[in-house]
Amino acid sequence: MANTNKLIWLLALTLLVAGTLSGIAWYNNRANTLTEAVVVYPEPRPLSNIALTDADGQPFTETQLQDHWSLVFVGYTFCPDICPTTLSDLSRIYPELMQLSDKAQVVFVSADPERDTPERLKAYTAHFNSAFIAATAEHDKLMPAVQQLGLIYGVHERGEQDYLVDHSASVSLVNPNGELHASFRPVFDEGSGIPLVDGQLLLQDFERIVKRWPD
Repeated sequence: MANTNKLIWLLALTLLVAGTLSGIAWYNNRANTLTEAVVVYPEPRPLSNIALTDADGQPFTETQLQDHWSLVFVGYTFCPDICPTTLSDLSRIYPELMQLSDKAQVVFVSADPERDTPERLKAYTAHFNSAFIAATAEHDKLMPAVQQLGLIYGVHERGEQDYLVDHSASVSLVNPNGELHASFRPVFDEGSGIPLVDGQLLLQDFERIVKRWPD
């Protein structure tokens, strides 16, 4: 009888330890799992022949995206809602992004080169964060670059003075090899009803992606 009780206690202890280890493994796996707010490309997509001009009038090519974790957002300075809200959110989480990786950079690509002069772009991004980079180009160079980044835009009623530009609300992530690595997807904000990327989820996913990156 005593031996039987001993075996039962040993079995219970073994199951407890196994259960604890399984729980730890499940928790760790869950902690490393990306959220549904990001799509990581199975094969990162190389970027080439990017020919933009930054707010200082200097060439901005795929070279400026290498050796960085680049968060790229396309929009325009006259945007009434998505752009200022997204850039404000990126500015808010920017210190934490830099803590996760000192290679992080935010790039705002203007889809409105007719109105977004270098001077206007520089002042606009500086309003949110002086570290943000802005770039644009004429549409024949701009459209292929934006498409390579997994983003889209379209200009409507360009002849009108106050025309609008439709554009992606996603934020693309380019890895240090200069490859399109992931896309942070927007969700419709309950308050405003506009599609926005959730900054906190972006931070979580960015941290997990960076941790998986081979140094």
